[in-house]
Order: sequence, then structure tokens, then C-alpha cells
Amino acid sequence: MRPFVSRAAVALLGVFTALPVAPVSRLMAEDDAAKPAATKKVEVGGVLEAVRVKEITADTEQLSSLKIKRLLDHGSVVSQGQALVWFETEPVDKKIKDAEIALRLSRMSLEAAEFAHEQAIANEEIERGKAERAIAKARQDHENFMSVDRERQVASAEFDVKNARASLENASEELEQLEQMYKEDDLTEASEEIVLKRARQAVENAQFRLEGVEISTERSITQSLPNTVANQEDALAVAEMAHEKAMRDFAAAGERREIEINKTREAFEEEEKKLDELHQERARVMLSSPIDGIALHGSLNRGRLGDKPSQLAKGTTVAGNQVVMTVVDPRRLQVRVDLSEAQLATVHEGDTCTVTFASKPDLELKGEVSSVSLVPYASTKYDCVVKLPGMPKNAGLKPLMTCKLTFEIEHEDTEAKEEAAD
Repeated sequence: MRPFVSRAAVALLGVFTALPVAPVSRLMAEDDAAKPAATKKVEVGGVLEAVRVKEITADTEQLSSLKIKRLLDHGSVVSQGQALVWFETEPVDKKIKDAEIALRLSRMSLEAAEFAHEQAIANEEIERGKAERAIAKARQDHENFMSVDRERQVASAEFDVKNARASLENASEELEQLEQMYKEDDLTEASEEIVLKRARQAVENAQFRLEGVEISTERSITQSLPNTVANQEDALAVAEMAHEKAMRDFAAAGERREIEINKTREAFEEEEKKLDELHQERARVMLSSPIDGIALHGSLNRGRLGDKPSQLAKGTTVAGNQVVMTVVDPRRLQVRVDLSEAQLATVHEGDTCTVTFASKPDLELKGEVSSVSLVPYASTKYDCVVKLPGMPKNAGLKPLMTCKLTFEIEHEDTEAKEEAAD
């Protein structure tokens, strides 16, 4: 019996050996493919944020601070146009009164400056005319001297010499005639001597005068005339420089007056603008809501209130550009999320998630990632916005409520891979 069993076992073993055997790795792969993919849940916290938000501020420039007279309670439901905040009007009215006085004084200064400007322009025209006449006279004097007077002085000097020479010749001729006549006439010797003496003196005087005129003429032509020409040239040059300086002074004075009058006019316009802005800002002593919604004290930071409660109340002073209240529309909400840098690897734009709410434990909504910031808004915090496309109108959700977002991320089962490797 034992040999028979052994032969049968050997034969059966040969049959099994001849059958095709599938690889173990393929069988494991097929088994893995049959299994559903493993998922990993990632949870992040968020806050409900109104899509439509309006910040309420006095938006004043002239009024640097405002004192609250009255304001609605935090969380009040308001309608469009409803008053939210009232401010004290007495400080505003005092500023307006002071601005009106400043504007009157500025207008008086402008009128005085404009009158002085007109007077200066008229006086400048007179002075400009004087300067033009002065340079014209200097040029005419120079032209007269160079074209007429210089030659006239030379001719006059030469004429003086000629006249002196003629006088000498006349006196000499008279002396010769007298001497000839006295030789022929029967005049007494005493009378003859007297007449001849006087004639000789006349000749001597004419001779002396001729010499003086010749010296004077020579000096006039060679010395005085060149000096006079140089003086005329200098006088014209000085007149030209004085005229040029006067023109430059007129231009500079005119430009200076234009700058000053423009500054005065701008100061007046600034006072006028200031008063107009004060009147406009006076109308903002009551701020109303631009939309229907919920009024919140202060401002929101990424859909959240500050850690400390608002201190705004009656008697509180706020800055002109300070956000006093924020009105949020609760009808359209989205989720604002802070992502860490590590969560950027699992949350992407377009991903979907499940949104649950602490205040509504039975409510579960689908969310869709609308945007993820490329850079952090603070330290390592990245901004993320999630839309709620299927939110029902009667869900009872309000802005500022917190929520939890759950993302299901597919990942590989590392334990199964390790077992398969073994």
C-alpha cells in the first residue's frame, strides 16, 4: 500500500506542477485595486463672514475728532437709511464760525493784494517808459556826438585857429598901412607914436591869441576829444546796462508779484475750501446705514471681532477716519479660514469640504474653496475663502459664527504597502 500511495502522490504532484501559476505580485495588485482608496480627513476652523460689508465712518478731514452723542446698540438689526450714530454739533459749529472769520480775513488780504498788484503794474509801466526814454536819449546823444558833434568840435577848434590867424594878419596889415601912411602924412610925431603903439599892441595881442588858440586846438583834438569820445562810449555802455538791469528788475518784480498774489489767492481758496468741507462734514453729524443688515460696533478683521469688547459709547471721542460701526448683510455668507503653511499642501482652490457649525449641530453644508492666498497676510497665516453654494435661506446662520471644515484627502496606505513588501 505504501508504494501505491507514493506513486499516486507523485502523479498528483505532477499535475499541479503542470498548471499555470499567476505571479504573487499581480494577485496582490488585483486585490489592492479591488479595495477602495484610503482617505485622510483634515479639519480646519473658520468663521462665517458676510459677503456684503459696509464700514461706517464720518470720513472727515477738517474735523479730526468727533464726540459721540448717541449710537445704536451693538448687534442691532437695521434697515437702509436708518440712523446709526449721532455726534455732538457744538464743536463743529465753533470750527465753522472760526473758518468763516478766517475766510473774511483772507478775502480782505486777497483784495488788498490784488489792488497793490494793479498799482504795481501801473507804476511799472511808468518806470518802464522812463527807462526806455533814458536809453533812447543815451543812444541819441551818442549818435549825435559821433556823427556831428565830434567833427563839429574839430572844425570849431580849427576855425578858432583860422580866426586868430586872420586877426593877426589884419592887425599886421593895419600896422603896415599906418606906418606907410605916417611916412606920407603931416601928423605930429606925438600922435603918430600913439597910433603906432596901439597898432603894434594889437598885432602883439593877435599873435599871442593865435599861439594860445593853436595850443588849445591841438590839445582839444589830441587830448580832450578822445577823452570825450571815451566818455560818450562809457555813458552809452552804462545806459545800456542800466536799461538791461531795469528790464530784468521789472521782469523779476512782476514774477515775484505773480507768485505772491497766487499764494494769497491759493490761501483764500484753501480757506474757502475748508469752510465748504466743514459745511459738508457738518451734515455728517448723523451717520446712517447704507444697507439692510446687522450693525456692529467698531470694525471687523477678516470677518472677526476684536478680542476685547468695543469701548464705543455716549461721550466717546473718535477720529474723523475711524470706523465707528460695521453693517453686515446676513443673507449672503461665506467662510473665512486661516491656513497654516503645512495646510497649503492639502487645501487648494476648487476643493470641496464639509462645513459644520457649533451653533447648528444638525446642519451640515457643502463648501467649495474659492481662493487661497499666494503669500501669508501675517507671519505664516494664509487667507482662504470658502463659498457655501447650497446654504438654505432659513438655516439660521449669522455672521461671526464659527464653523469647522472637513477636507477628505486621498492618500496611500503605507502599512498595506509594507505588508505586501514583506
